[in-house]
Amino acid sequence: MKPAVKVIPLFEGQTMTSAGTVFDALDTKGFDHCVIALIAGTGDAASTAVDTLRVCESDTDPTAYSDGTAVTQFVGAAATSTSAGFVLPALSSSVQNVYQMEIDLKGRKRYLGLNFAPEKQTVGVACVGILMRPADGADIATVATGTAGLRLLQRG
Repeated sequence: MKPAVKVIPLFEGQTMTSAGTVFDALDTKGFDHCVIALIAGTGDAASTAVDTLRVCESDTDPTAYSDGTAVTQFVGAAATSTSAGFVLPALSSSVQNVYQMEIDLKGRKRYLGLNFAPEKQTVGVACVGILMRPADGADIATVATGTAGLRLLQRG
């Protein structure tokens, strides 16, 4: 059996300006696992710091990070602590950057949100959520369809 996955764009092809922030959420209903992949362009060599990279969860569709509850394991900071699960990695100034979060959805709330902000630069970003393993074994083409839903499913 081929693995069942569904890719949902969160935000695509945005150019963030200095000290900007971006947030979006996805509905994980009907799935057991999620990968959130944030792709960012190269950072300015003089300032590659990332201010914010964090995931929240909510029972209702959040429109801002503050609408959800922080998932500590997926909250970055200058050092790990009781409120941060990882140290924020800097943007590379020479290659594209991928920040990947692999999240077990068992016991999680229905919606996951991602918030990202570079420190002091302009950078292009995109993000996708990849939902995997339909919880009840349903065909992927019929699970969690939304406005950013599946357009083509080709298996082989």
